[in-house]
Amino acid sequence: MERFCDNLRTFLIAVSWGGYESLQWPICALQGPSGYYADLPFNMIRLYVGLEDPQMLITDLEQALARI
Repeated sequence: MERFCDNLRTFLIAVSWGGYESLQWPICALQGPSGYYADLPFNMIRLYVGLEDPQMLITDLEQALARI
């Protein structure tokens, strides 16, 4: 999951601020001292799709997947 998220160039790691940018939020970032704060799968990534060119977003996802 870390390698995939690190290889994304268009999807920034952040929570949604109501902007237009595409963002990613890996669920593994919810880990605290006593475990995970959510009952969600560790390997899940939430993607916020913004207003960038769709082909640019698809290309970014494909190149990140190819590197894992």
